Amino acid sequence: MITDHFINLRYAGAESPHRLALQRGELTQIAPWIAVPTATWRQWVRHKQQFAKVVAAGWSTHRAVLIGKSAARLWGMWVISTAGEEVELAVPSGSVPPRRLTPKGYRYRRVKSLQESMVSIAGVRATNPARTCLEIARLHGFSDGLVATDSALGQHDVTTYDLREELAKMQRTKGQAAMRKVIEHAYGGSESPYESYLRALIIERFPQVKIEPQKPLLGKYRADLCLDCWLVLEVDGDAKYDGTYGEAPAHVVKQQIKRQRALENRGYVVLRFGPSDMKAPDEALRIIASHLGKRTRKVA
Repeated sequence: MITDHFINLRYAGAESPHRLALQRGELTQIAPWIAVPTATWRQWVRHKQQFAKVVAAGWSTHRAVLIGKSAARLWGMWVISTAGEEVELAVPSGSVPPRRLTPKGYRYRRVKSLQESMVSIAGVRATNPARTCLEIARLHGFSDGLVATDSALGQHDVTTYDLREELAKMQRTKGQAAMRKVIEHAYGGSESPYESYLRALIIERFPQVKIEPQKPLLGKYRADLCLDCWLVLEVDGDAKYDGTYGEAPAHVVKQQIKRQRALENRGYVVLRFGPSDMKAPDEALRIIASHLGKRTRKVA
């Protein structure tokens, strides 16, 4: 377990070996009272580091509850990583401690009606999955909220009823429009966070376009997204081409070309994007808009 690497600093005095190890850089402090060996920390990929940070934050606080993206990471829900991602916390009383008393990298949010939506997981207090989705939507916007909610519906046994039930507890909370929009558009069949993220961006940028996620085409093949019944969008992760799933990269590419040719012969246009395109999506959206515009002019 990741917590096996945690070192408790709560009772480590100035002359403690742990404090000396921190000074020498042998330990990395990831929460007010938690450190991990620096060599181990450097081996962990980014999402594992973020998970460790939120668990350590939960272990370091007496009253606060993990919310938003931090709660999502604790539950294993999809989160689109961003630089400088903060640990998000709230206090059940609704109060917010002064910034001077808040550890660097932490963000306390003023949240209402939290008590009924709190649960404990691995000894850490957090919002339940449904509440977590809604908090992300209202705090970070529709796109991030939809990514988390797709994940919750598909992998965490959350239902739209659960979401509406949580929303009813938040009637006096800001961000109602974003939360309702997430519930309206959430889809549990999405196969990746970037697929959900691209769908969210298209919903916001091109509201008039018909979007069909995971549309069956060519037998068992399903398109990640199909727009207006002709524009196919695929969001391919790098693992698809490096043998992670047991298929030789050359075979994957060959099958992909064969499939794309068959789709184009049936009148579809296929666009492919990767995770790097979604981290700065303006160009991807420009390309999509260009293709949609060409077809519109042809029809006109």
